[in-house]
Amino acid sequence: MLSIATSIDALAAGLSLSILEIAIWKPAMIIGIVATTFTMIGFHLGQLVGAHSRLGNWAEALGGILLLGIGLTILHEHGVF
Repeated sequence: MLSIATSIDALAAGLSLSILEIAIWKPAMIIGIVATTFTMIGFHLGQLVGAHSRLGNWAEALGGILLLGIGLTILHEHGVF
């Protein structure tokens, strides 16, 4: 479910940049830097929380639902459906 949500979000971002006729290089670099930073923060927080609790399955499901919601909202705002 998480991979589907991420793909929908990426599709919406790509469509938005294309519709707005924005060159891809600068946004791609910014997205890459931000994604890398937050991924590293998430890894470290996941290690801390995972060592002390049993939130693994719930956290994965919640993350997938949130990303799916964000992606669908973006698509809706751009009139895809």
